[in-house]
Amino acid sequence: LYSHPAQLEDNRDCVLCMTCLKACPHRSVEVNLRPPGIELWTTHIPRSYEVALLFLLLNNIFLRRLPEINFEWGLHLNFEKFTLHSLAAMLALSVPILIPLLAQQIIKLFSTGKRTTFLELAYGYLPLVLAGNLAHYLRLGLGEAGTIIPLTLATFGLSAQNLPVLIAHPAVVAFLQGSVLILGVICSLILTQKIARQPFTLLIPQHLANLTLASLMWMVIVGY
Repeated sequence: LYSHPAQLEDNRDCVLCMTCLKACPHRSVEVNLRPPGIELWTTHIPRSYEVALLFLLLNNIFLRRLPEINFEWGLHLNFEKFTLHSLAAMLALSVPILIPLLAQQIIKLFSTGKRTTFLELAYGYLPLVLAGNLAHYLRLGLGEAGTIIPLTLATFGLSAQNLPVLIAHPAVVAFLQGSVLILGVICSLILTQKIARQPFTLLIPQHLANLTLASLMWMVIVGY
């Protein structure tokens, strides 16, 4: 914010203010097509606060799915009790990140050469986190968003009988949720390899952690 375009070092600082178009004295601004997120394995400098936000968003997926976790795993917990609900929320916000951390410790045990730091490898989970959050909101977007106009009119006492209600079939929502998660896993595996630039076998623990998190998301998101 309030930075001159020439001072920006990374795309993450761009807010699409288009000041660069106005500030360039030679009218040499160009739009170049390149792979999305290419900075992550080329010029990007990892930052701890970005990784913290990334895993907060990851853990938040499971936090929002506490009722489904309770049902799917047969825990029969009464979330109406504040203490129990608070404890479950804290576990949901802390346990998922332990899976990538454990995978990194396993890599340290079996790796003898130069290793990619966890701070760098953590960005490999970005597509999975994006896919998980998108899959979570697909049910709301395709199921409830189509009733916004009729419900808005009904709120003000107006008739909404002839207005269309667009609601996707649950099977369609489940298919899209699963497809998004699968795509997120594939992109995460590729991105992790790109960032690490190391043999696939060395990164197997991180890939398994990726698949484990995706499987847990599948259990509590797809079909609900």
